[in-house]
Amino acid sequence: MKSSDDELDYLLKSADKLRERTVSDIVTYVLNRNINFTNVCTSGCKFCAFSRYPGDPGTYLLTTKQVSQKTREAVRNGATEICMQGGLHPSLKLENYIDYLRAIRRVSSNVHIHAFSPAEINHISRKSELDAKEVIKTLHEEGLDSIPGTAAEILMDRVRRIICPNKISVEKWEEIIKTSHELGIPTTSTLMYGHVETPLEIATHLKKLREIQKETGGFTELVLLPFSSQNTELGKKGLSKELDPIDHLRVHAVARIMLADQIKNIQASWVKLGPKLAQKTLDAGVNDLSGTLMEENITRSAGGKLEKMKPEEIRELIVEAGKIPRQRTTTYELIGG
Repeated sequence: MKSSDDELDYLLKSADKLRERTVSDIVTYVLNRNINFTNVCTSGCKFCAFSRYPGDPGTYLLTTKQVSQKTREAVRNGATEICMQGGLHPSLKLENYIDYLRAIRRVSSNVHIHAFSPAEINHISRKSELDAKEVIKTLHEEGLDSIPGTAAEILMDRVRRIICPNKISVEKWEEIIKTSHELGIPTTSTLMYGHVETPLEIATHLKKLREIQKETGGFTELVLLPFSSQNTELGKKGLSKELDPIDHLRVHAVARIMLADQIKNIQASWVKLGPKLAQKTLDAGVNDLSGTLMEENITRSAGGKLEKMKPEEIRELIVEAGKIPRQRTTTYELIGG
């Protein structure tokens, strides 16, 4: 349902005021590097253009030496975070994920390791015949600092039956997230919109995140992820929405309003929206512009054009929007002046 111009203006201004009241005019970003260690995946999600089935042309699996080298380059360039995720590779077990963590820690004992989504945790659990809590504890002991709250997409069974029928269930995603929080390991939360979901399903997803946060307090942020449809099965079947800038602003504003007193950091994805539209979300409740990334493969596989931004480019976007740029850590501690 579309809103009138007056209603939209009121929505955006309300979200902006809530943002100012919650986090002031500071807009943050993190210096990080994405490492997608494999594109081999058995999940077969219909929204993904990145993954390949075992044996397909173009598959890859990074070695620990390659992960160390990418980490070394990132740390040399000032990164404070390594974000590492990959496909659900059928040959990888817990020890392989531990080897990746150790490869990063051999390079740096300080860089924050933000890695392994709930879907990956569930995959490791099944392959290694261990419960998820034991897997998370073991990975944490080996250097894992926080967990991406990806694989959430939309936390509604109807939607998941269409876009990712073989992926982790809503109940399992929630269980792993709550277990992580119980163990003192923070996670992000995410929402992927612009495919087959309804406005009510978006609201229900946000309500679920709000309830989890009220119970655990373990989410550091909400990351809003517009669906990139190019080269995907959903896109080829016409199961994606043609969204205009107003649609994107509306979703970000609603997220701020629904989560204002529980999740205070709302992040826009410049890699998916593009820098200029991401900049506009800063007047619609958003207070974080993600990270420098240095390398991004998943959105690029679905037609994205950008994979990295320099810190000064992100800062310029923030200043142009009339806000105050500040570098942050993964857990939103401010760095420098």
